Amino acid sequence: MSNYQANKRDQRKAENIRRQYVSHEENKMEQLQKLDSKVKLPGKIIGSILGVLGALVMGAGMSLVMVWDNMTMGLALSIPGLAVLLLGFLVYYLITSSRKKKYADEIMRLSDDVVRKKEEAQNGQ
Repeated sequence: MSNYQANKRDQRKAENIRRQYVSHEENKMEQLQKLDSKVKLPGKIIGSILGVLGALVMGAGMSLVMVWDNMTMGLALSIPGLAVLLLGFLVYYLITSSRKKKYADEIMRLSDDVVRKKEEAQNGQ
């Protein structure tokens, strides 16, 4: 038999490993966080892609103006790039607001459950 005494760090590691093998049930807060992510993530992705593309195109146009002194081509590239960049904000807002409307009832129900349980726990103390 071993006389090994586990220290705090070893105990935490063992607990982390053990959690990986225990079956997991989602609680209301985890469901709420997943739904919130499901609402916001598509808008963030598409808005970010448009923003990055717009910034790159605008930057290419600005470099045409500043480095190669080509004002006409530079402006012809920069202005649409700026428009695409700004369109990214609009697309993010539109996608997120439509998804908020779609998932609002479920999110409100879950958040009410979480808030109610928190209030019950505080009142029970």
